[in-house]
Amino acid sequence: MATGGKMTVGLKDLYYAVLQEDVRGGTTTYGTPKYLAGAISANLNPNSTSTTIHVNDAPSETFTSQGLLELELGIDYLEKEVAAEIFGYRIDNNGVMAEGDQSKQPYIALAYRSETTDGGYKYTWLFKGKLQAPSEEMQTKGESIEIKTGTLSGSFVARASDGEKKFSVHSNDKNIEPTVLVDWFSKVYQPDFTAPTTP
Repeated sequence: MATGGKMTVGLKDLYYAVLQEDVRGGTTTYGTPKYLAGAISANLNPNSTSTTIHVNDAPSETFTSQGLLELELGIDYLEKEVAAEIFGYRIDNNGVMAEGDQSKQPYIALAYRSETTDGGYKYTWLFKGKLQAPSEEMQTKGESIEIKTGTLSGSFVARASDGEKKFSVHSNDKNIEPTVLVDWFSKVYQPDFTAPTTP
């Protein structure tokens, strides 16, 4: 029986969580996820490379590796408090944001979900990365108004604790623990690779 495909047709629910600790061979901890901005578009490039070994004048084996996960994210706008937290900016006592030294910019995790053509959603967490401040483009109003939106660029790397970069799941997949999707945006997803118990 033919089923509908899982091609993406939407993007919504952008959330971020500040990475608090990432210990090599230990654990990674995060703050509580917060709403990032209104989602317009997302382009995620895994930067995969492939190398083929030739033996006796013929391809013998192929090896692949994944580089930085590069993200380009179209958004509506960033609230001041969000921008200060993800870029390491400061807000003074008068409520004015100082966009100076970014040496204290934290790593963050980033989540979103994409509606798919089968009526479900694909849920994604990117575990460890930094976003670049968006460029600003302004234009005087003419006879027709052109609305300017923002674009965030970011790079995501593997966690020191377990080497993981990204996890995703589709809401229509089989054998999903029900709490996974319910809790997806309330805490950063942590994988469970423990062996299942048998009755």
